[in-house]
Amino acid sequence: CNWIGYTGVVLPPAWISAGMLGRRKYNLNLMSHDTAIAMIRRVIDVHKVNVKEVYVDTVGKAEFYEEKLSKEFPRLRIKVESKADATYPIVGAASIVAKVSRDHFVHNWSHLEDGIDTNQETGSGYPGDPKSKKWLRDHLDQVFGLPSFARLSWGTSQELMVKNCLEIEWEDK
Repeated sequence: CNWIGYTGVVLPPAWISAGMLGRRKYNLNLMSHDTAIAMIRRVIDVHKVNVKEVYVDTVGKAEFYEEKLSKEFPRLRIKVESKADATYPIVGAASIVAKVSRDHFVHNWSHLEDGIDTNQETGSGYPGDPKSKKWLRDHLDQVFGLPSFARLSWGTSQELMVKNCLEIEWEDK
C-alpha cells in the first residue's frame, strides 16, 4: 500500500514582518530553514513516520542549508538543491500543494482590520505583480499604513508607505 501525506506551517505576514523588522533580525531564509526543521520534526516525532530521505528546494546557499539539515537530522539522507522541484517529483508535488494551500489561505484570510475588500484579488504577492501592487495601494491608510495582511518588510510595501503616508516625528522622553 502506497500513501503520501504532507504537513505545513502558515507564517502570517505580520509575523514575518515582525521578524524582519525587529531589533533582532530574523530573515526569510532563516524562517524557511527553521520551518522546514519544525515540519520534519513534527512528521518524525508527532506523526511517527519513519523518514529516511528528505528532498528540499533550497532557500539560500544549498550547501549551507543541506549541512544545517544534516546536523539536525544526522540519520536522514538529505538532498538540498536549487530547482529541486524540477528534479525530484516529490518536491514538485510539495510545491504544488504549498501553492494551492497558500492560495486557499490568502483567499479565505480572516482580516483583523475593517474595510478590507475580500473580493479584490491580492495577486501573487510578488513585487512585479500589478494585482498585488493595486491591492496594497487600495488598502493603504495615510496614518496607519497597511493592514496586517501585508508584509511591511517587503520593499514594495515600504516604498508605498514612504511615498503616501504621513510622516511622524517621535519625541524622545
